[in-house]
Amino acid sequence: MHLAGWQEFQARFGGSSSRRVWLSGRLRALLELAATSGKLRRVFIWGSFVTAKPAPRDLDILPIMEEDFEVDDVAAPAEAAFDSVRARLLFESDVFWARASIGQEVLDLWLDTYQTSRSFRKRGIVELELP
Repeated sequence: MHLAGWQEFQARFGGSSSRRVWLSGRLRALLELAATSGKLRRVFIWGSFVTAKPAPRDLDILPIMEEDFEVDDVAAPAEAAFDSVRARLLFESDVFWARASIGQEVLDLWLDTYQTSRSFRKRGIVELELP
């Protein structure tokens, strides 16, 4: 697990290929939409985007929202950040969001699962520091 600010994250993962630049823009747009709710607490990113692959397949993201977050309360454009089908189509992202009320124990279990590759090797996860 690595904690990184946006600039550090961008420098490491966002600009070494046109695919990475494009996906980085999709990530930024998705996070901006999620943040419009005023309820975005934490964000975790894993998968091929946080590797050295020049052409990552997609984005894998886990936004953690405040406990009182309700999708029905977000503005229409922001709904796409919390709808798995729309997020896949608009952002090439697999978004698995949760409320902070899941607790640290369940979050740790989720992160451990996401940190394990299909070949059962451990892989990195980045938590983005939010402003």
